[in-house]
Amino acid sequence: MDSEKASRFYYMLTILSTIGGFLFGYDTSNIGIVQGFLPTSYTSTNPFITGYLFSGVSLGAAFGALIAASLIDKYGRKYMLIFDAFLYSLGAILSAFTVDLAMLLISRTLIGIAVGADSAIATSYISEWAPKNKRGSLSILQQWMITVGILGAYLIGLAILYSLPSQAFSLDWRILLGVAAVPSIIGLAFRFVMPESPRWLISKGRYGDAVKSLKTLGLDTNEEELRKEYKVEDKPKKKMTPGIKRAFIIVGLYMMFQQITGINIPFYYGPEIIRTLHLISGAQTAVSLEIFSVKAASIFAIINVAATYIGFKLIDTAGRRTLAVAGYAGMGAFGFIAALLRYENNSIGTFPINLP
Repeated sequence: MDSEKASRFYYMLTILSTIGGFLFGYDTSNIGIVQGFLPTSYTSTNPFITGYLFSGVSLGAAFGALIAASLIDKYGRKYMLIFDAFLYSLGAILSAFTVDLAMLLISRTLIGIAVGADSAIATSYISEWAPKNKRGSLSILQQWMITVGILGAYLIGLAILYSLPSQAFSLDWRILLGVAAVPSIIGLAFRFVMPESPRWLISKGRYGDAVKSLKTLGLDTNEEELRKEYKVEDKPKKKMTPGIKRAFIIVGLYMMFQQITGINIPFYYGPEIIRTLHLISGAQTAVSLEIFSVKAASIFAIINVAATYIGFKLIDTAGRRTLAVAGYAGMGAFGFIAALLRYENNSIGTFPINLP
């Protein structure tokens, strides 16, 4: 498999696998658009409830990833991806037809569990059949799809608000929440024809099914050849070496520190933050102000998509470590500049602490 070229089918299979990434980005951002249009009975002065409304998807995703880790080796990659798509479709539909705040919170948690599990499984699934020279770029498509989903939420939100401005407080927010069920249902249908991971099938001793899966990927082999090359033996699990443990900890801290920078705040609360900055003068309706705010937030989303695409193009040539160091250097430099500006009481490029 490592010697194969990444054909168009490989990329189509990758996109189909990473639909959950798109939906993750979409649902972490669409709530920032609809929040101002929800019925008054949905709003709460409790900061915990408000925070959960925005971050319930992310919290559910954390649990979803943990759940997936315990099930993926038992039930396989393909059928777990199918179940995730079903779960997400259900959550999106329930959020569109929600009748109260509790139902909305539950549906967003359900969505989070689905996309969290989907993101974890998709990365594993892709890495197990992707050719070696394209494994990095195909795997990073999961992250790129998250950024595309964020931008997609803004663009779809703008289209809905422009099309139905008079329905913003009644219909628009339901459409924006529920429209995510469309790609999810499409993904659910097509995932049934996806091949199961050949590596997982071989690890379970299902050589005949592995041959069928490999033929779908364009590889001609037979069961006898696979049995000779890959023997399934009952061996005790190997313990992680100190080097692997160290690498695992470093990568975990790398991802944690990235989030601690607060990068998710403009994605979750971007339109709301921009509204509070009072950047446009004169009387404005709630819809026109929201449209302006979403347009401004879209600039950040576009930059995010473009930056992730650069990583997609370079990861298999420049290398993972080089890109990681460069990314962290950029984060550190701009973080230092922002801190310096705040120290000098200059709000250029930063959000004021005391919003008017």
